Formats: sequence, structure tokens, C-alpha cells
Amino acid sequence: MLPLIAIQLSLTSLSISDQFLQYGIWMYLMVFVIVTLGSTVVGGLIPDNTFLFLTGAVARVNGLSMEWLLILAVGGGFAGYEINYWSGRLFGIAFLRGIHPPFIQNRKVRKAFDMMEGFGPVTLILCRIIPVLNLPSFLAGVDKMDYHKFVGFNLLSSFIWGLSILILGYFFGGISIVNEYLSYFVDLLIIIIVVAIIISLVSFARNYVKRRHLN
Repeated sequence: MLPLIAIQLSLTSLSISDQFLQYGIWMYLMVFVIVTLGSTVVGGLIPDNTFLFLTGAVARVNGLSMEWLLILAVGGGFAGYEINYWSGRLFGIAFLRGIHPPFIQNRKVRKAFDMMEGFGPVTLILCRIIPVLNLPSFLAGVDKMDYHKFVGFNLLSSFIWGLSILILGYFFGGISIVNEYLSYFVDLLIIIIVVAIIISLVSFARNYVKRRHLN
């Protein structure tokens, strides 16, 4: 339904972000979807930190509810890491090797392993701010971390991350010169996110097909 609405909207007088803001519920839904996808291993290319930051700025300028944005950001971040955890727990290390054999030797992947070994569950909080392909939550599943412990750290990290980014964006939106160009930044970011989602899905589908052929 959302694509049909978007197609029907006229883009001649309003920016993309203004179109979404006319239908506030879709803006909130977009926050949840983008943050969820951006928190998964597949959505590593999606700039969810930047998007959430600019969303906080938009909330300052256009009066979006910060309370609802926080709830949806926390919910999206939590859901994304849950997907990672259960993917890792159900498919394990064979999933990484089967999808892309050299992937396990990637520098960022090794960094994620090192962070998990050095900081344990606390890595789930650190990697929100210093993303390493969103892998620590996946590796927590691979290592079969106690689920109750994982849920606690997942919820805590989602809340700290979502609140911090939104507040920073909210104060950023209060800078007068930012208001003049904010809609252009948001429009550009939405386009980048759409392209990133397409690339991520195509890449995942291609690797999945390759794995099926090898089997």
C-alpha cells in the first residue's frame, strides 16, 4: 500500500521527506523498517545511524513525536539484533562459510570476533556506535550466548543507541542554518538508503543462489 501511495503523490511541489511527513504514520513506519534492516548482517550497508540522526533533526523542525521515534528506533534495533542472534544460533558458522567462504577472513569480521572475545556481551552496546557489520549479535547466536543475557544487553544497547542518536539529531536540527538545507539532506539520504537496500538484497540473493549451485 505504501508504494501505491508514494506513486500517487506529486513530487513537483514537495520534497520526498515532506511527502512522508504529510503521512506521519509512514514516517514512523519507515524509521522502524530502516533501523531494523540496518541492524541486521544483510543491511550492513544501510546508513541507519545517519538516518536516525537526521530523523531527530527533522523531529525538531517538523514536530514529529520524539517519544514515538525513540520507541520505534529501540524496537527496530532490538528486532534487527534478534534476527542476527537467531540466524547465528540456528545456522551457525556454516552459514558464514556457505554464503561467502572468504567472508570469515574479512578484516572487519575478525575485528568482530576480537571484540566479542575481549568485551563479551558489552560488545552489543559498543558495536551500535562502532558498527562492525552488525556481526557481534550474530556471533552471540553462533556461540549460543545465554538468551536471557542477550535480550538484556540487546534492549539496553538499543535504548542507549536510539536515545543518544535521536537527541544529538534533535539539537542539530535547532541550528538555524541546518533548517534551510535539512530537507535536501534527508531526501539524499532516503535515496542512498533505497539504493543500499537494493544492493544488500541483490548481494544476499546472489550469494544464496551461488551457494545453492555449489550444493
